[in-house]
Amino acid sequence: MVLAAGLPLQAGRRFKLDLKNNGLIETGMNMNKISKDKNSGLGFGGRDGNSSWKLKTRGNAFTLIELLVVIAIIAVLAAMLLPALNAAQQRAKAISCMNNMKQVTLGWTEYAADNENRLAPNGQQSTQAPTPTDPSYLPGGANSQWCPGLVSGTVPSAIPLMPNFIQAGLIYPYVNDTTPYACPSDMRTFKYAGTTYPQARGSSMNCCINPIPPLVKWNGPGVKVFYRDTDFLFPGPSTTFVLIDEDENSLNDTLFCCSPNDPNHWQDIPAVRHVRGGGLSFADGHSEIRRWSDKYLLQIPPPANGIASDPNSPDNGWLESCVTVLTP
Repeated sequence: MVLAAGLPLQAGRRFKLDLKNNGLIETGMNMNKISKDKNSGLGFGGRDGNSSWKLKTRGNAFTLIELLVVIAIIAVLAAMLLPALNAAQQRAKAISCMNNMKQVTLGWTEYAADNENRLAPNGQQSTQAPTPTDPSYLPGGANSQWCPGLVSGTVPSAIPLMPNFIQAGLIYPYVNDTTPYACPSDMRTFKYAGTTYPQARGSSMNCCINPIPPLVKWNGPGVKVFYRDTDFLFPGPSTTFVLIDEDENSLNDTLFCCSPNDPNHWQDIPAVRHVRGGGLSFADGHSEIRRWSDKYLLQIPPPANGIASDPNSPDNGWLESCVTVLTP
């Protein structure tokens, strides 16, 4: 069947009347057919060659709705993936922290093996000289110790020298790298003479491991002090901590004060960095992350030295049991 010349009608083809152009438009395809005859009121003729196909082109651009849908999908995926990526990053830093502590503790163990089982001395604030080249830090000197120096920033001129203090330590030749002395999650920095310096050391040592005299409350009479690696009979090497990740607001010397002769009290503060946890290493060489529950340790900002422990948390009692044992 044919409707006007040049515009055949076939089964399956659909048309609509275009009153504006006085013609028929074929629909259902990607092109329009307009046929118009100047001599016909409805333009069904098309004998004068005024019939043409007009190709509809869309281009490669997104429509606004499609773009909004894509943005919405990306936002949903990001909301789902970012927490998982952040958790994975935190786990990676915790693993790196444990590895760092294990590496330094291995150096501490090797030092004892080379020195007739004697443990490297551990110094408090009064044993810290102002410069890393102080003769008292030399092996056999009055203040020779596993890692000298204060990292609290109380001596501004010593800030740029913090890595040098680490290198002056007795166990450094066995570690031979300053990186493991700091926790990768410790973001504390110091400024001196217009330059910013990162935290060089983030851990301290059990105060009952070969402390340099004078002894203090936490390693004085009434508790066992360890001078050789054969002394770790009680609590035992696997449950006696050597190094602990200390909070940056508490960190100063290399002596972490905590003892069963001072119960329910935090003199020095463990760090809370790895999803409410902190790193520790033990005398048998292993390291772990301890998840803290003490509400005073978890508060923001972190507390300074010398606070009561949370009576509803086992944290303080657990750590004290990992320091030493009481003696008769």
